[in-house]
Amino acid sequence: MQETELSQTIQNNSDLIAFLQSMHILAISALFIAMLVFNIRLITNKLTDEAFLSGFKYNVVIGLPVLLITGVFLIIAEPARSLANDAFQLKMVLLAIVLLLYRYLLQFASPKADFSHKLVEVSSRVKFFAMLSISIWMGIIFAGRWIAYL
Repeated sequence: MQETELSQTIQNNSDLIAFLQSMHILAISALFIAMLVFNIRLITNKLTDEAFLSGFKYNVVIGLPVLLITGVFLIIAEPARSLANDAFQLKMVLLAIVLLLYRYLLQFASPKADFSHKLVEVSSRVKFFAMLSISIWMGIIFAGRWIAYL
């Protein structure tokens, strides 16, 4: 894959590499902040209103595809450095886990009748998974940074 024309084009264009890396970092930042707010709202028993949930989903719907697209191009540029890297593999496993966790937690964040602006008790299990989600997102960020060093 590293010898393909696309890979060579990306490798030889430092501006393109910088752009892809910058977009990837901005997308993970936006997604992490959205997930942080989402999980903190669950931890603090603040169920979401429809406006919050709509804005939050926008960050996810935009952030994940941007991460996927920029990530694929970065892998194409240097497949040997990425695919065989332990930090990259850990990042992908953590990403799969946290996305499943997000799907689980999303059912507890949806607006509830007349309670959208009131504190409503969220189970300690949901709070635990929300805290775990935050930790996993931080792990994804750290693993992503370590790809360059391993």
